[in-house]
Amino acid sequence: MVLDISDTLYLVTLIFAFLTVVFGVFSVNTLFKNKLKELFSDRKFFIFFFLLMGYALFAMGELTWYLTLQVFEETPATGMPDFYWITGALLMLVSFAVLSSSLHKEYGEARKLVPLLVLGSVLVVGVLVYASAADGTFLGYLYPLLTSLILLFSANLLLYYRNLDSFEIHLLYLFFANIGFLGGDLLFSYWGASNLLGALSNIFYIFAYGLSAFAFLTLLMKFYHHSSERSLR
Repeated sequence: MVLDISDTLYLVTLIFAFLTVVFGVFSVNTLFKNKLKELFSDRKFFIFFFLLMGYALFAMGELTWYLTLQVFEETPATGMPDFYWITGALLMLVSFAVLSSSLHKEYGEARKLVPLLVLGSVLVVGVLVYASAADGTFLGYLYPLLTSLILLFSANLLLYYRNLDSFEIHLLYLFFANIGFLGGDLLFSYWGASNLLGALSNIFYIFAYGLSAFAFLTLLMKFYHHSSERSLR
C-alpha cells in the first residue's frame, strides 16, 4: 500500500519523536552515570535534568498517541498521551523559566526584559484568540498556551547567547524547536479543515522533533567528550 503524503510526514514525525526520547534518556543517564554534575552548578544541573526529561516526555506523548490510535483504531480521547504531553510541557516551561531567571540574575541586563515582555504578551494573547476560534475545548487552549510560554522563556537563550557556556549553547537549538512546536500546535487546531493544514502541522512537528533530537545528540556527544577528557587526566 502506498502511503499518501500525510501518512509519510506523520511517520517522519514519529521517527524524530522516537529519537528525541532516545537521545534525551541517554543524555539524562550520562549526566548521572559519568558524574558530570561537577561541571554544573546544582541549579543548572537540575535545569538540564528536568529540561531533558520534559522533552523526552513530550515526545513520548506523540508516540503514545500513535500507539493508542493503532490499538483502538480511532482518534484517542483524553488519556495517557495528554498526560505525557502536559507533564513534559510543564517541565519544559518550568526549566526554561528558571534558566531565564538565572540568566537575568547572573548578567543583570534588565533592559532586555521590556521588549521580550511586550512581544510575549502579544504572542500569548494572539495564541489565545487564535485557539478560541479554532477549538473551544480546554486542551485546545492549553497546548498552544503552554508552547507559546515555553517559546517566550526560551527566547532568553537568544538574548544571552554570547554569555552561554559550552553546554548551554546547545540549548539554542531548542529555542528554534519550540517555534516548530507552537506552529504545529496552532495548525493542529485546524487539522480537520483541510489536508494541507494537516500536512503543514506535521512539517512543523518534524522540524521541532528533529531539532530536539539533534540538540540532545550534540549535547550527548559533548558529555562523552568531557568524560573522555577527564578519564585521560
